[in-house]
Amino acid sequence: MFTKSFAPLVATLAFASAAPAPAVIPQDPPYYLKPTARAPGTAVDGGVLNAVNGGLFIGQDTTTDCPGSVYPCDTFTNITAITVSNSGSGASMDAYVPGGQIAYINATGEFGYTAAHAQNVPSTATQKGFTRIEVFGPRETYATVTFKGSNWLACPVEGAASVYQVNAAAVASKTGCVGFEMAAIEVGSSEPQAYEYVAPYTVS
Repeated sequence: MFTKSFAPLVATLAFASAAPAPAVIPQDPPYYLKPTARAPGTAVDGGVLNAVNGGLFIGQDTTTDCPGSVYPCDTFTNITAITVSNSGSGASMDAYVPGGQIAYINATGEFGYTAAHAQNVPSTATQKGFTRIEVFGPRETYATVTFKGSNWLACPVEGAASVYQVNAAAVASKTGCVGFEMAAIEVGSSEPQAYEYVAPYTVS
């Protein structure tokens, strides 16, 4: 099993007082994105979103796996990356494993993804609603990923200092969370970033 941690990206650009106006760019080709948190002035700003045991977390290392006996595993970066298409077909993890790994939002708001070799999306989860948006501001232009038109919540994980689980603000109804934008950083390649991201096979 491979694990890899990446230092948080620190925002260095100045922010204007006026809120930038978002505009959806209607393109069908998928985007290959490394997600990070954008929330100036908060503890999660610049935090890398990592795939960990079926969810997205800030403050924990990515968990990946690769059958080294049958595949050259050193070809993967093992960073967390997701694939988003603006055609409305949903999102997936940027994994090589046959059949892929579908991304979804649980009924209680948590970002989740299926295990390798199993399309085990919970019956109450939602797969569609992910959109990549270009945000045009007076000082900068950047891209974010939203779910059903809303941003995200970083909710503290009980018993784990400085660890937050990613939830969709459009679905989750939780307190004590930090709102953030999911910055969409292009990984610059259509080649999968991991053989597979570790996830449980049993879901409710």
